[in-house]
Amino acid sequence: MDMRCKICDGLLFKYIGKPRTNPVFPRILKNDYRIFQCQRCDYYFIFPEIDLSQEEWKKFYETDYFQVAKQTQWHKRIRQKERIERLELLENSLKIAKGKFLDMGCGEGLVLKNAELLGFEPYGLDIARNLENTDSDRYHFFLGNVFEANYPDEYFSAIYMDSVLEHLSNPMETLKELKRILKPGGALLIVVPNEDSMENSFKKLCYRLIFQAGKYGKIKPFIAPYHIQGFNKKSLSHALKSIGLNLLVLQDFGGNYPFWKNDRIGSKPFFTDIFLYGIGLLSIVWKNQIQILAIAKK
Repeated sequence: MDMRCKICDGLLFKYIGKPRTNPVFPRILKNDYRIFQCQRCDYYFIFPEIDLSQEEWKKFYETDYFQVAKQTQWHKRIRQKERIERLELLENSLKIAKGKFLDMGCGEGLVLKNAELLGFEPYGLDIARNLENTDSDRYHFFLGNVFEANYPDEYFSAIYMDSVLEHLSNPMETLKELKRILKPGGALLIVVPNEDSMENSFKKLCYRLIFQAGKYGKIKPFIAPYHIQGFNKKSLSHALKSIGLNLLVLQDFGGNYPFWKNDRIGSKPFFTDIFLYGIGLLSIVWKNQIQILAIAKK
């Protein structure tokens, strides 16, 4: 079998472990799926490749992806603040006038609403329909992937992709397509989980200490939120620069929220978050938090 890194075409890999399986996907039990990391660019991936169809993925995203998140009102306020800050950062990165704005993986359309308020013309794309019916036409919604949408060359002034790239089996082809439809001077914002964050490494160590290392892996393709590949700053930076985009911003964030505003005092999540809060604070100092934000200009 030809195993090559999809980001840098490297041939040397480190074996990380086996992903957790899910009985809802009976076919995955027949394949010996494993997690590897490229020793050249640090990209994490599953091998052999997962062969679920787009329709199969769509079914699961429509049924449990947003339910698993279980966001409280406090979480929703935090996320709204983050969305506005990111959109303003993206707006300030533009070297052209605001125009068409694409949210790839638009979900429930929350980013589209904020982008519209900032003066963009919003377009939404997703493989699952989670928008309100009245918003589909308003946001030029396309049900499918970006290749099927076949947008014209240099069509968008700004493209937003939050927590999407880690779900895709063709990361470089997708980034090249986004570059094609982005106007010169336009900007692309990407958010991905930081697989090598301090918190992730600490959790993995804890599972090993209680002899349950198999319950925690770097990426989780078969249980929500269905991450089939993983990035850190090095691999994401390599991917964007290798297709000729100019990297303007590359920063980590997240994992240091004041949990006492959300958890019930004395509950299990309360004590778990007390334990992790110190790790979150250290991750700020060491610049190794749980998510990565990148902005690249064409």
